[in-house]
Amino acid sequence: MKEIYVKDLDLGHKRRLIKKLYKVKKSKEYPIGLKFCIQYLYQRNDEWLEIVRIDNYLHQNKPGTHIHLFNKEQVKREELTFKEAEIRAEETAEKIIGFLEGEKNGKD
Repeated sequence: MKEIYVKDLDLGHKRRLIKKLYKVKKSKEYPIGLKFCIQYLYQRNDEWLEIVRIDNYLHQNKPGTHIHLFNKEQVKREELTFKEAEIRAEETAEKIIGFLEGEKNGKD
């Protein structure tokens, strides 16, 4: 596995985006030879919470891109490129954070 891109970006307002992209041997699990992970983190009460993670790592021994959401056991399978995953992670995370911040402030 060869590292292509790894960044931990401080987005401000208690938010971080971690992006990892690796070149791997083409296989059934990684047909285009790329392995990636996008994580959107939010700091709440001095703890970094993973709000959204999108990756194409094996999940329950099944290949393919999938989305992990804060406080959810199930993943949503959806084919996304590295760039599409970044955009989806940011959009989805901001919706969840909006809900969490509203919950914290006693709003519905």
